[in-house]
Amino acid sequence: MNNANFILLVCRKFSGEASNAELQELDLFLSTHPEFLQQYKLLSQHWEQHENPNQVFVEEALQKTLHQLHLPVNNIYKTPVKNKNRSIFLSAMAVAASAAVIVVMALFFTKQSKKAVPPVPLATLEKKQNSKGIKSTIQLADGSKVWLNADSKIQYPPTFDGNTREIYLDGEAFFEVAKNPKKPFIIHLANGTVRVLGTSFNIRAYNNEKVVETSVATGKVAFIPKYKNEAKKQDTLFITPNNKVSYIYNVEKIKVAPTVAKDDIAWTEGKLIFKAMSLLDIATELERNFGKKVVFTDDAAKQYIFTGSFKNNTLEEVMYYLSKTKGFYYKITNTELMIAANAAAL
Repeated sequence: MNNANFILLVCRKFSGEASNAELQELDLFLSTHPEFLQQYKLLSQHWEQHENPNQVFVEEALQKTLHQLHLPVNNIYKTPVKNKNRSIFLSAMAVAASAAVIVVMALFFTKQSKKAVPPVPLATLEKKQNSKGIKSTIQLADGSKVWLNADSKIQYPPTFDGNTREIYLDGEAFFEVAKNPKKPFIIHLANGTVRVLGTSFNIRAYNNEKVVETSVATGKVAFIPKYKNEAKKQDTLFITPNNKVSYIYNVEKIKVAPTVAKDDIAWTEGKLIFKAMSLLDIATELERNFGKKVVFTDDAAKQYIFTGSFKNNTLEEVMYYLSKTKGFYYKITNTELMIAANAAAL
């Protein structure tokens, strides 16, 4: 067992993710290699001392630890360790703890693959594309299940060969990924990548929207934003249940915040949930869900704010209740939904 494997095993123990076999392996290793006990104690000490979520330790702190562990900086990967209310982030630049960010580099992605597997040629992929107003479910070859939202497209291979499972998404989808520790599940987006081993989560990544969102229902998900500046250091955000990462890719800004996962995936059950949303943003959702083009005849109604929930309602029902909450007018034709602040504009 080398230093990197030893530290990874210790981190898995601290995070509560180590299996019984791994715990036994660690105990046996420490009992037969007492020279590693000092390293173990130092890592344990960092775990205890870095509990304060508001404390930030910069490069000097990490450098000191690396010297104590006799480890070169270049051999350390970003490795987060999370246990209840604490997080440790080991990186080549800093050691930090942050309660607002439950994040950064999943344990199962700290090692690079020994052999790079070339991506599946796009020409050989199956494609499923939903038009506006249409939703569907897809069963993948590995047993994973995908709920594909309206106005969304997914591409996937008929079988998952090699040591990864890779697909491509434009739009919104909810995934229940079959567990396979030997084959990470990778979703390629126009402005990022999501990697998992086995979990359930929602991705909203429409190419014509400025924000990519990933929220987790169960398990853990790693989100890797795609930066325009290729020289910029790559980040990996590690997301746990009922948390959401939002990446505003035009300004390369990332935010991680608590969420209600069941609300994020409510669309799979025919629900529409609006939380302090403008009528302009609601119109985008209505257009996707009901397939009718939304036209505002004036700008006044666009900024009306609504909070509400609908389940399996018709467009007529949704618009009726919204219009009763705020004073605006609407007209539904075979192809359009027209909205105005006053009746004369329709």
